Amino acid sequence: MPDLLHSMTAVAPTAARALGLRDPAQATGRPIQAVLADLEGSARLAIVAPDALGQASLEHFASEMPFLSSMHAGRHLVLRSVMPSMTPVNFATMVTGCELEIHGVSAKERPVECETLFDVLAEAGMRGAGCGRPGYTGSDLLARIAQIDGTAALSDDAAIEEAVLRIARDERPEFLIAQLGATDDHFHRFGPYSERMIPKLRETDCRLERMTAALTERGYALMVLSDHGQHESGDAAKMGTHGSDCDEDCLVPLTWRAPV
Repeated sequence: MPDLLHSMTAVAPTAARALGLRDPAQATGRPIQAVLADLEGSARLAIVAPDALGQASLEHFASEMPFLSSMHAGRHLVLRSVMPSMTPVNFATMVTGCELEIHGVSAKERPVECETLFDVLAEAGMRGAGCGRPGYTGSDLLARIAQIDGTAALSDDAAIEEAVLRIARDERPEFLIAQLGATDDHFHRFGPYSERMIPKLRETDCRLERMTAALTERGYALMVLSDHGQHESGDAAKMGTHGSDCDEDCLVPLTWRAPV
C-alpha cells in the first residue's frame, strides 16, 4: 500500500501537468508520475468522482462493479483524503492542491481563499466546467467557481451524466470535473458494506462505463477517484458516516484512462 499511496493534494498538480499548465500557486501536492506517464500532453481532461466510494467499499463490492474493477486492474493508485474527510473540503483540494488551512472551504458555500485550477486555465485562455446536482458540492462549489456551470437539471446522477456529456460535446472545455452524489447518499442510508447498496453500485458502474466511453472518444483523458470513504456508524438512522482520519474514511481509489 505505501508505494501506491498519494495525497489528495496531488490531484490538481497532476491535472495541471497533464494539460501542460503550471500548478495552482498554493498547491502543496506533487504530480503523480504514474498518471502523467499516460496522460501528459492531453488536450482535455475530465475528473469523475463517485462520492464516498472509498477503497474499502470498492474492494468489498468489486464483483458488483466489473467495469470500474477492470479499470483498476490496469491502473490503480490510492489517495489519502485531507482532513477532515468531508466532501467540500476534498473537492476543494482536488482543484487547488492544498489542504483546508489554505483553501478555506470548510463548507460548499464558502469562498475559495487561494488560486484554483480554474484560475490557471483562465490564465492560459482555457475553460473548465464544474458539474453536480443542485444543492451538492459539484454545483454549489465547483460549478460556482468554474468558467462553465454544469449544474444538472435534476437532482440525480442520470442528470449529471447528461450534463457532463452535453458539455463535453457542445462546449468542449479543456477541463471538466463532476461529482456523482448517489453513492454517498446511499452509503449514509444503508452503510458502506450493506448488500442493499448493490443495485446503486451496479447502476453507478454502468454510468461510469458510459461516461468513460463517451468522454475518451471525445478526446478527454479521464481520472476516476473519490473524495472520501465511509465507515459504519452504528446509528440506525444514518448507517454510514465519515470525517475521521481512519483508513475507511480517508483511503480512496484512483484510476485513469488516456483518450482514444
